[in-house]
Amino acid sequence: MKEMKEIMMAAIFDVVEQMFYVFLEPIGDDYADYAMEAAIQFKGDLKGEMSVLVSDGLAKSMVQNLLGLETGQMTKEDIEDCVKEVANMICGNFLGRLDRTRTFDLSVPSFSQPPRKAVTGGDACRLYFDSDGESFGAILRLTN
Repeated sequence: MKEMKEIMMAAIFDVVEQMFYVFLEPIGDDYADYAMEAAIQFKGDLKGEMSVLVSDGLAKSMVQNLLGLETGQMTKEDIEDCVKEVANMICGNFLGRLDRTRTFDLSVPSFSQPPRKAVTGGDACRLYFDSDGESFGAILRLTN
């Protein structure tokens, strides 16, 4: 799991910094209060789900940076689509970094606001970040 956590962190930084111009600071294993969640399932040699948890302010900053929209111009659908795209891009980046020779099928990302109840324990990697007082988290759950 340590190697997966390192690969996951690299994928998160790569996507969030390069695509959304948001800089994250790891905050350890503390679960913060998030406003929304996007989740995407994958299957192949490995099966599982990656969830992305985002505070409202950070989601709006990401939409603004990606689409050039001001807060008053963005819709709920813009925010939802952006958070789902973050999950899709991070999961794809993570799986590519894990092994470029494997093929994975990814589902269409789902969205929930508020987020589903956080699952604790089990076979999961959890990473939590701060960005200027806003929260970002990612959870990778492997299944059989």
